[in-house]
Amino acid sequence: MLSILKNRTFLLLFLGNTISLIGFGFNLVGVSWLVLEVTGSELALGKIMAMATVPGVVLALFAGIIIDKVNRKWLLVVLDLFRMVVVGTFVILLVQDHFSMTALFITVLLMGTGSSLFWPTAQAFVQELVSAKDYFHANALLSASYQAGSILGAGIGGVVIHFYGVPTALAFNALTHLISALLISAAPFRRQVVHHEVESIWQSVSKGFIYFKEKAGVLMLGLTTILADVAIWGALSVLTITISKEVFLASSLGYGLMEGFYGVGALISTVAVGYMTRFLGRGRALLLCYVVAGVMCLLAPIAISIYLAGVAYFFMGLHNNAARICIRTIFMEQIPNKIMGRVQTILGVYTRLLVVASALSAGWITENLSVNTGMIFTAIHYLIALLGIITILAVPTYNRIIKQEAG
Repeated sequence: MLSILKNRTFLLLFLGNTISLIGFGFNLVGVSWLVLEVTGSELALGKIMAMATVPGVVLALFAGIIIDKVNRKWLLVVLDLFRMVVVGTFVILLVQDHFSMTALFITVLLMGTGSSLFWPTAQAFVQELVSAKDYFHANALLSASYQAGSILGAGIGGVVIHFYGVPTALAFNALTHLISALLISAAPFRRQVVHHEVESIWQSVSKGFIYFKEKAGVLMLGLTTILADVAIWGALSVLTITISKEVFLASSLGYGLMEGFYGVGALISTVAVGYMTRFLGRGRALLLCYVVAGVMCLLAPIAISIYLAGVAYFFMGLHNNAARICIRTIFMEQIPNKIMGRVQTILGVYTRLLVVASALSAGWITENLSVNTGMIFTAIHYLIALLGIITILAVPTYNRIIKQEAG
């Protein structure tokens, strides 16, 4: 796996993306803690998390076209600098005691806009950089930076906030975006210019729908397994900090501990997933991953200590990210690079709509029912992903998508 890091362009992208995502983790815990401290409402926190996702729903309609037609390297640099300016401006407002919920909503909205374009661009860029035989390893490393970077960032951010406050954590977030932009800009990459036919937005986006019409198995895979990502960025973005604050009375340190355990599990999964798929095959490995991740959701809030809850998050991170690596590799194997952005447009709109619904629902359920009920709601996300894999494995024309060996 590590041999792929000899590709200097991929290495600099990987480092930049990881650092940027660590900063995103600082942002996630900083904003979450700020909302709960000011409002004391899980539903308000759900609204903020939803606000971070809403721009992606609209932008995703155009994102695929942008990703497929511009130099992806420089798009990533611009998006990093944009987010640096947004977060830096909000930090100045905090330091000068000009905080308001309106300013926070605007900041989250703009950050969501930048992030919703950055991540699919990075995935499409990786597919452009490596050969098909390296998809699995490249995707494992990219997923490591995506999950371990952001979740470990949230874990460290919880500690920083406890001792130094939210403005310090967000200032570090702004700095990470600057470092990421510098690293990616230094990557040696010359894009091969392709002359595209002039086409309308709908004609361009429709190519993604045409692909899915011909590849119903890939569509089924995306519609169901994406619920695992929705669980992390939707429901758990609200519930994790609530579990720490209200169930274990552990403040931001407890949140940092739980997210840190998840991040370590996600990081280890980049190695463990290779052994899992080798001994179980991709199909059985995916079934195991979704079962374990769902069960850990149910166990975390009833654990007798914050440390055991952290262990549950460790196994959740290990299995959730292992499944994510497998699914993203399948997408890379099945979807041609020239339309990857437009296919991701469709999945992106779908995912973000579900994240909005998941965050708002989790906030309402937690505030009006209980944390345990909220985690049952989260576990249902993994149940749907599990049922999707079972269905695909049961249909002969679909199951070869999963059983195909990576690379």
